Amino acid sequence: MSTSFALVGHGGDGKTTLADSLLMAAGVTNRLGSVEDGSSYMNWLPEEKTRRVTISASVCSFEHDGNLFCAIDAPGDANFAGEMVAALNAVDNAVLVLSAREGARIGTERAFQQARQRGIAVTAVVNKMDLDRADFDACASQLEEMLGVRVVKLHLPLGAADTFEGYVDLLSGKVHRYADDGSGKVEISDATGDLAEEVESQHMEMVEAVAEADDSVLEKYLEEVEITDQEVIETLRRGLREGTLLPLLCACASKNIGGDALLQAVARFFPTASDVPARSAERGGEDVELAPDENGPLAALVFKSVADRYTGMLSVLRVFSGKLEVDSTVSNARTGSRERITKLLRVTGDHTEEISAVRPGEIAAVPKLKDTRTGDTLCAERDKLVVPAVPPPAGVISFAVEATTKGEEDKVFESLNRLVEEDPSLKLGRDERTGEFLLTGLGQLHTEVTLEKLRRLFGVDVTLKPPKVPYLETIKGRAENIEGKLKKQSGGRGQFGVCYLTVEPGERGSGVDFLDEIVGGSIPRQFIPAVKKGVREACERGTFAGYPLTDIVVHCIDGKHHSVDSSEMAFKTAGSLGIKAAVAAAKPILLEPVMNLEVSVSDEYVGDVMGDLNSRRGKVAGVDARGHVQVVKAQVPMAEVLRYASELTSMTGGQGDFSMDFSHYEEVPTAIQVKIAAQAAGSDD
Repeated sequence: MSTSFALVGHGGDGKTTLADSLLMAAGVTNRLGSVEDGSSYMNWLPEEKTRRVTISASVCSFEHDGNLFCAIDAPGDANFAGEMVAALNAVDNAVLVLSAREGARIGTERAFQQARQRGIAVTAVVNKMDLDRADFDACASQLEEMLGVRVVKLHLPLGAADTFEGYVDLLSGKVHRYADDGSGKVEISDATGDLAEEVESQHMEMVEAVAEADDSVLEKYLEEVEITDQEVIETLRRGLREGTLLPLLCACASKNIGGDALLQAVARFFPTASDVPARSAERGGEDVELAPDENGPLAALVFKSVADRYTGMLSVLRVFSGKLEVDSTVSNARTGSRERITKLLRVTGDHTEEISAVRPGEIAAVPKLKDTRTGDTLCAERDKLVVPAVPPPAGVISFAVEATTKGEEDKVFESLNRLVEEDPSLKLGRDERTGEFLLTGLGQLHTEVTLEKLRRLFGVDVTLKPPKVPYLETIKGRAENIEGKLKKQSGGRGQFGVCYLTVEPGERGSGVDFLDEIVGGSIPRQFIPAVKKGVREACERGTFAGYPLTDIVVHCIDGKHHSVDSSEMAFKTAGSLGIKAAVAAAKPILLEPVMNLEVSVSDEYVGDVMGDLNSRRGKVAGVDARGHVQVVKAQVPMAEVLRYASELTSMTGGQGDFSMDFSHYEEVPTAIQVKIAAQAAGSDD
């Protein structure tokens, strides 16, 4: 049975290099890749090589010592959090990677909580032990404080910063010293002298930490009864599965130190697909347990899709139950459509190998499925099983998009839709209020990378613009008996129509309410709909700043007509002129959308964030503590947070996160309203 795991954590803490080191230890590669020079085995997308950041959850399945491992290197940057969520939907274990100098950060906690939300076993690795101010013990303390879980140190680092050369395995007591040439060669010996004393002390601390997770073992420990290594290992495995213990290793991936230790820990401690609780699925509204049995009903979750210009979409899936075989026909539980499995691929970075079947716990890819996208379940047609998955995070930044080259609009949006199918954390839609097509993502970098992929894969360019703020116009006062008049005479039949309107504010959110109060036939019945149409069309276009007019009651109280020259067009125009004049006399104002904003940061940035929100005309409602993270809640005008994602990243050094949704409309301050109206009129004032 295979063992699956994802490397997760805060961006920049060395997950990808650690994955490369692990693959070298497993014999998958014969060199240590580098993110910095673009040679990483796991970062193979051109955008990843150029930007030196992990963008896509990269899958690598490999065999080692008779075991099958399915590893996923998940992005740590919040711009690509959807990829981390997708990876965790597919695995049974997580390796939480943190920097020995930076310690536990907001991305560390986010990744841990996401893993535990799914019941996934988590082991931590303190990486970058060669950096100045590297502190393994401080990282252990931070993890306990932040995550509220008992940390079990399985390693005793040998030195730190420039002197780091390996570790002592506290289970075996063996010293592991590595060659300084990056080859991964290790010399294993017994601890002697002062080091032996320290190892003994650290070993006892490890046993005590493990014993706390099991009452019977703790009782033996307190009674000073010898606890065997096997008891320690079994208790550690159980605590790992139950989430009560967090094993902790050390590493320096850039020097190829620790990758082999991580691989050994995966094989030794991580639960396989048969060890974890059965995944639940839904069938006809009822819950069904999916035992990891290849003779059971087929249930495979497509957790990731990869778009290719020539071969179409590659669907990456995890089988939870049953066996998926080449030349079989399966059903998509969402659409009910049938899919033919013509080829199955084992994925190792950007390389693939054809295989004949995929069994429970295994991850593989299927090319050219015609009607399947990320989040779908493939099953037998009779079973109709749906494997639920945690949805991707909601987008927080939107840009208006338009084709750079005229005539390519259809190609652009068809291609963008394919990328949205690949990445469900992207959204593409039309804003009915502004008429713009908006691309919404998790940050500016997320959006920019999407457009780079669009250019590379499909050969099309788009122009990005900040989205228009969907302001609205309304009135604060009442204006009575305002004339709207059209009178034209240019030979032959003329155009004549007059209406008198009274306007007053309506309830917030009521739109435009038109009331016909004509008596005595001053406007013939057949022309009143034309007046109404003229009023409504003028309201849609805006009357003084070019934004839709709303929350207004329009009373059509009187009018004049001509037996020959009056027409529907004349009264439609009169209605349009009348509403413009009436609004101008009724204290017109602009309304702006106000957003609910929740900003998650560590303690040190709370003051900066609150001050910044106040400068954006925001109203801070309070601060809540969620574990080690502080959540600042505020309401802020949309116009002030159009680029908040990149600005928060700059303010917090990448340690801030936020979510945002629409709250309500409220009046724009007078000084800002004047500027907006002037811009709408084409003025530079």
